[in-house]
Amino acid sequence: MNPSTRLGNSRCVDSNSVSFIDKRKEFIEYLQVNGYYDTTVEDVLRYLDKYPVSFREPQDVISLFCKVKRAKRHVILAIRLLLNFHETLGFDKYYLDRFRNAIPKVRCGIDLKIPSETQIIDSLGKLEDSPIKYKGLYNLLTDSGLRLVEAVHLINCFRGADKINGFYRCVVGEFRGNKQAYYGHFSEKTLQSIKDVNEELNPRTASHYYPKMGYVSAKYIRKFVFDKMIELEIPESIADFIQGRVPQRVGAKHYMALARQASKYYPRYLDYIENLRRG
Repeated sequence: MNPSTRLGNSRCVDSNSVSFIDKRKEFIEYLQVNGYYDTTVEDVLRYLDKYPVSFREPQDVISLFCKVKRAKRHVILAIRLLLNFHETLGFDKYYLDRFRNAIPKVRCGIDLKIPSETQIIDSLGKLEDSPIKYKGLYNLLTDSGLRLVEAVHLINCFRGADKINGFYRCVVGEFRGNKQAYYGHFSEKTLQSIKDVNEELNPRTASHYYPKMGYVSAKYIRKFVFDKMIELEIPESIADFIQGRVPQRVGAKHYMALARQASKYYPRYLDYIENLRRG
């Protein structure tokens, strides 16, 4: 099937292949307009530069992945985004699906590891000796359960927070597909540690710093926070909302109801984590 084929009056694109090199500038604009973080854009471009894409047949996809020895998941993401971009240009979906179907499946299990309370206490106890920026970020991660990239964004763009029901709440203000983090919830102590940060954070370097220095990593803090909220009988939908797992198309009324319920239940978790900090 010709990639330019379209049904009805839809726009057509006359091209014989899916390529990255000749559409680099437009692809970058596509990623930016769809709200991808700069670090994600940089990663996608790096992998597409390393593994140049010029697909005419599904076998071209298979041949490309024969060369990929590491970071296969990242290459898969980059290529899927490139194919989605070509679909917005008017390429026939059936034609692109032939390439999508040739992308290898990555086997993965569910990561059930949840850190122990002792491990969290040990990590919190090390914070006094850590650089100010990593201290502020770790406190925020532990209080909020946000993803590392959202927490970094909150601190880098911090302009203030609202005091609600004994804690502070700040609009993260960044939306990534269905991974929306409407608010960051945190304590007064964490608010001060955020204010103390006087240099920009980088999510990649931060993600390497914590495991290297013996801290529980951000990924597992997030799992711990969610598990503890459920243990404290915070409804799962509210724990999801606090951590940013909210459907993209949630209605305004439902969204406000979730925000109100989060304000009601979050102090349960905050009291727990504050007691943990005090040892």
